[in-house]
Amino acid sequence: MTTTDRPAAVRPLSGVPGPKPLPVIGNARDIDTSRLIQSVMELAERYGPIFAIHRPGGASYVVSGLEMVQDLCDDTRFDKLVGTGQREIRKTHRSAGLFTADTDDPLWKSAHDILLPSFSTWAMKGYLDPMVDIAQQLMLKWERLNPDESIDVAADMTRLTLDTIALCGFGYRFNSFYRDSQHPFVAAMMETLAESLKRQRMLPAQIKLRRGAQRRFLANARFMDDTIEEILRARRASGDPGTDLLGHMLVGTDKQGNTLPDHNIVAQCGTFLIAGHETTSGLLSFAVYYLLKHPEVVARAQEEVDRVLGTDPGAAPTVAQIGKLGYIRQILDETLRLWPTAPAFTRQARTPGETVGGWGPFDPGTSIIALTPMLHRLPEVWGEDAREFDPDHMAPERLDALPPNAYRPFGSGQRACIGRQFALQEATLVLGMLLQRFELVDHADYQLRIKETLTIKPEGLTITVRPREGRTWGSAPRPVAVAVAEPRAPALPVTRGDRHGTPLLVLFGSNLGAAEDLATRIARDAGDRGYTARTAALDDAVGELPTEGAVVVVTSSYNGEPPDNAGRFCAWLDSDAASASGVRYTVFGCGNRDWAATYQAVPTRVDAALEARGGTRVYPRGEGDARGDFDAQFSDWYRGLWDALGVALGLDASATATAGGGPRLSVHLEQRRTASPILQSYRGRAATVRVNRELTARAGTPGGRSVRHLEIAVPAGTTYATGDHLGVLPRNPIDLVNRVIARFGLDGGQFATLTATASAPTHLPVGEPYPLLGILAGSVELQDVASRAGLAAVAAALPEGPARDDLARLAGSDDEAKARYREEIAGPRRTLLELLEAHPECELTFAAFLDLLPPLRPRFYSISSSPQVSSDVALTVGVLEGPARSGDGSTYRGVCSGHLAQVPEGGTVFTFVRSPSIAFRPPENPHLPMIMVGAGTGMAPFRGFLQEREALRAHGVPIAPSLLFLGCRDPEDDLLYADELAAFEKAGVATLHPAYSRVPGYPYRYVQHALEGAADDVWAALQQDAVVFVCGNASTMAPGVRAALVSVFRARTGAGEADGAAWLAGLRASNRYLEDIWGETALV
Repeated sequence: MTTTDRPAAVRPLSGVPGPKPLPVIGNARDIDTSRLIQSVMELAERYGPIFAIHRPGGASYVVSGLEMVQDLCDDTRFDKLVGTGQREIRKTHRSAGLFTADTDDPLWKSAHDILLPSFSTWAMKGYLDPMVDIAQQLMLKWERLNPDESIDVAADMTRLTLDTIALCGFGYRFNSFYRDSQHPFVAAMMETLAESLKRQRMLPAQIKLRRGAQRRFLANARFMDDTIEEILRARRASGDPGTDLLGHMLVGTDKQGNTLPDHNIVAQCGTFLIAGHETTSGLLSFAVYYLLKHPEVVARAQEEVDRVLGTDPGAAPTVAQIGKLGYIRQILDETLRLWPTAPAFTRQARTPGETVGGWGPFDPGTSIIALTPMLHRLPEVWGEDAREFDPDHMAPERLDALPPNAYRPFGSGQRACIGRQFALQEATLVLGMLLQRFELVDHADYQLRIKETLTIKPEGLTITVRPREGRTWGSAPRPVAVAVAEPRAPALPVTRGDRHGTPLLVLFGSNLGAAEDLATRIARDAGDRGYTARTAALDDAVGELPTEGAVVVVTSSYNGEPPDNAGRFCAWLDSDAASASGVRYTVFGCGNRDWAATYQAVPTRVDAALEARGGTRVYPRGEGDARGDFDAQFSDWYRGLWDALGVALGLDASATATAGGGPRLSVHLEQRRTASPILQSYRGRAATVRVNRELTARAGTPGGRSVRHLEIAVPAGTTYATGDHLGVLPRNPIDLVNRVIARFGLDGGQFATLTATASAPTHLPVGEPYPLLGILAGSVELQDVASRAGLAAVAAALPEGPARDDLARLAGSDDEAKARYREEIAGPRRTLLELLEAHPECELTFAAFLDLLPPLRPRFYSISSSPQVSSDVALTVGVLEGPARSGDGSTYRGVCSGHLAQVPEGGTVFTFVRSPSIAFRPPENPHLPMIMVGAGTGMAPFRGFLQEREALRAHGVPIAPSLLFLGCRDPEDDLLYADELAAFEKAGVATLHPAYSRVPGYPYRYVQHALEGAADDVWAALQQDAVVFVCGNASTMAPGVRAALVSVFRARTGAGEADGAAWLAGLRASNRYLEDIWGETALV
């Protein structure tokens, strides 16, 4: 808007309220520069939705009213104004990054176009593994803290977010959690940021006088540039540019075919390292603060986390799971509402004479600051409780109802934060993992103080944590790979003998690649269904919409506008020249509800315009929300697409039926040799079995059970602590492998080359010859229960008839099918191989079979030795062997326990050490008694505990006597390590209280009975601050032990049931009652 067409009601800028300026210094005395944002917020409280701040360089105008911010967010009228702090950072480099560049800088546009695909929905999936890698380092640090050790939240979140952006973006590890001091690059960066902030608050003359600071400023900048340039050189020397941010910058081109010069790549890397960690660390820190103060929010969040992620912290979250953490996202969004960590964005008019909320005229260069914390506290938008923390402010239905631009935590328009999805995925992942593992304790009654740098975060926030109850550690962490963004799979031509050849045009509008990927998939599937399909950008279809066949449109929006390759199409479709008469079409929209005001804007516009121009909608428009479970939403829409197209085009259902996409693997057999991805994923290393002996007297006899004692020489450099677990990577037994080979008519001496699509599983050795026996023995689970997908695949490969129909129904999702699946498949633990053996007529291919099998998982065993005694690791392994649940007379053998039982002395196993998530270790203070309760192989960790105490005693350290409650069947058969236990008791290390379940007349059948029988000793030890350790079955032994302890407490104190439960909870909270327990279905 210019001065000539500005409304007469424009209010002059001279009337804008604000504190009265003083000569020369302006409003310098009205603003505390150490708390700049808070001072400005206080002025907004006093002067309202717009006020002026006068500085020696001129006036700036601060706005927080909704109408005014809506004006500022109009990219046709206003643009970003780079602030002083950002300009100071820019001065230290030869080029400007996305954050610090002016919009009219040609390199800003080039870099923006090249980097956009790096932040697409598809790219986010590729970043998950390195995000999990760094998040697990934070979890491990917190898990290993002593109960009373405090955590500097902001410091740890800074380590986390900096390491995450470095690894995801550039494949570089700062290893911040493994350093006592900062990485030199990080130290230089922090000094640069601090100096930039100081300069933001100084006059130019003051900056020039600080010559020493200037020298340090430039030296730090040179060091940072040199470090990044070395990363560039190393990446180029590797010959593989990679698919991360750095890879995109090295090989990407903009629309004119230009690449980025190295000096700009260096600047972009610096920008992402700064902007990519500061704001996210502040967000997570503020979120932790609000959780401390809102236990009701924590309870609701924990319920969601347990429901979505489960109670096993060892199982790494998936992209789909993160998308289902809706309430966690609400917590983060609400945190950003109250304290957006980049709390303002600055705009300027594009042309002279613009107005903001009726005030003007504003000319280019005049600073207009949108103060988002105040915008986000407007009662007329958020309600009377706008200043209160309530994640329900961010419920999806309330977000959808927000006025445009009412929520702007990431800036506005084309200059909004490009890494928004990255930051929110990372924050959701980390907060979910923290709440899954820990109770957050406000040990110091923290009161919020804001620390202001280039961003804001809580100052001095410390917490303690304690492990959550009810965690069921049973899975290994998912293998973490450094490679990130998933490469797009090229469209694969698919042919059919009975092609009907109906044309299908799949059009896409896509800046980030997600819509184009979906279009490619649809076209590929169309070919499999007999269509003649092709894909094209929407702009390629201007004036050329076909009336033969059908058109499927997949498009996104970009700030409410068409993607770059759809703008001309949308303009044409809106014009009178456009016609869609005779065109049969449907639309699927890609969007993100984070941009609620423009969510699905272009897909809705295209869908409505095609209908208005005479087109016939043959299937309802679909929507995919990248903020939620995008894949599920697309799948729900996609499920009915082909039937609807077939009906609209008059095609017979049989003509468009798919022959199936086929397995994601093809297999070529030959003779060669190479290495295992499973071992590489878990970093399993070869270890030598020195000792492998039987511990029970009746092993191998009817009714007898086998328990093996193994001593394993771990590789040089591997250490362990008392109470650690040993992960063992097993091998499937050869008889099971031979059954697979026989079923598919293979030769066990062959080598297989697996060729994978982009979505193929990564646990299989793809792309090079690998021993067929090795794949089946060491890469896949052959004894897992057949999944519903497996049932469906077997059914589809059967000839038509009752067996096929029955299996297909069994794979269904209705209540009857679920009940049958539990009874016929899950209950008897029927495997995919057993189903195939039961149906020899099934024509499922070996590739499809392999693709349906899950990756082989490591099994974890409590280490039954102490490094005080031996550097070798001892294991106590109960061998699972017995009649199969299927009732067919066969014998079921545990994969790992059976493998370990058969490894000869001198043989090799592949292992790695893992520390438990709880403090399941002997107390550091040897004067504290231990009450150890175990049954069977639950004795394992306690052998190590007692060895450690005995070693201390032998070196003259006084120790407290401990109690060991140990259950077995019969002392003549399976009282494990009986001679050692007698020696420990003789030395005064521990007193044994056994329980025998198969000895008639013995007073204590189970360990809980022995506990109650020794109540006086137990109570006396508890009065001396004894720590209780329980190791055994979660469903049978552990509840009985808890009840027995509470019974002892109530008998000694006269307390009621509720008080007894509270007492036990107190023991848990203080890490004086610890459980290392497993379920009935634990893998062995």
